[in-house]
Amino acid sequence: MTIAKEYIAYQGDRPLGTGTVRELSKSLNIPYSTLSFSASPSAHERSRVRGSDKAILLYEIKEDDEED
Repeated sequence: MTIAKEYIAYQGDRPLGTGTVRELSKSLNIPYSTLSFSASPSAHERSRVRGSDKAILLYEIKEDDEED
Protein backbone atom coordinates (compact mmCIF):
# COMPACT_ATOMS: atom_id res chain seq x y z
CA MET A 1 0.00 0.00 0.00
CA THR A 2 1.37 3.39 -1.00
CA ILE A 3 1.08 6.23 1.47
CA ALA A 4 0.67 9.70 -0.06
CA LYS A 5 3.55 12.05 0.64
CA GLU A 6 2.87 15.10 2.79
CA TYR A 7 4.17 18.51 1.73
CA ILE A 8 4.36 22.03 3.05
CA ALA A 9 3.70 24.80 0.53
CA TYR A 10 5.62 28.07 0.71
CA GLN A 11 5.38 31.29 -1.24
CA GLY A 12 8.67 32.99 -0.53
CA ASP A 13 9.11 32.74 3.26
CA ARG A 14 5.38 32.45 3.94
CA PRO A 15 3.90 28.99 4.63
CA LEU A 16 0.61 28.42 2.82
CA GLY A 17 -0.43 25.04 4.18
CA THR A 18 0.36 21.36 4.51
CA GLY A 19 -1.08 18.20 3.00
CA THR A 20 -0.83 15.97 -0.02
CA VAL A 21 -0.49 17.55 -3.45
CA ARG A 22 -4.18 16.84 -4.08
CA GLU A 23 -5.26 18.43 -0.77
CA LEU A 24 -3.08 21.50 -1.34
CA SER A 25 -4.38 21.79 -4.90
CA LYS A 26 -7.95 22.02 -3.59
CA SER A 27 -7.21 24.35 -0.66
CA LEU A 28 -5.02 26.74 -2.67
CA ASN A 29 -7.16 26.51 -5.84
CA ILE A 30 -4.13 25.67 -7.97
CA PRO A 31 -4.17 22.91 -10.62
CA TYR A 32 -2.80 19.56 -9.46
CA SER A 33 -0.26 19.42 -12.31
CA THR A 34 1.12 22.85 -11.37
CA LEU A 35 1.61 21.87 -7.74
CA SER A 36 3.12 18.52 -8.69
CA PHE A 37 5.78 20.40 -10.64
CA SER A 38 6.30 22.75 -7.67
CA ALA A 39 7.65 19.81 -5.67
CA SER A 40 10.31 18.95 -8.27
CA PRO A 41 13.99 19.85 -8.08
CA SER A 42 13.59 21.63 -11.44
CA ALA A 43 10.99 24.01 -10.02
CA HIS A 44 13.16 24.76 -7.00
CA GLU A 45 16.19 25.45 -9.19
CA ARG A 46 14.17 27.62 -11.57
CA SER A 47 12.88 29.70 -8.66
CA ARG A 48 16.39 30.04 -7.20
CA VAL A 49 17.93 31.12 -10.54
CA ARG A 50 15.17 33.63 -11.24
CA GLY A 51 15.25 34.98 -7.69
CA SER A 52 11.47 34.82 -7.50
CA ASP A 53 9.79 35.05 -4.10
CA LYS A 54 6.35 34.78 -5.72
CA ALA A 55 6.74 31.15 -6.76
CA ILE A 56 4.85 28.56 -4.74
CA LEU A 57 7.14 25.64 -3.91
CA LEU A 58 6.40 22.36 -2.15
CA TYR A 59 8.77 20.70 0.28
CA GLU A 60 8.27 17.10 1.36
CA ILE A 61 7.66 16.61 5.08
CA LYS A 62 9.69 13.65 6.27
CA GLU A 63 9.10 11.87 9.54
CA ASP A 64 12.02 11.67 11.98
CA ASP A 65 12.17 7.88 11.72
CA GLU A 66 12.41 7.88 7.89
CA GLU A 67 15.77 7.36 6.25
CA ASP A 68 16.82 8.69 2.83
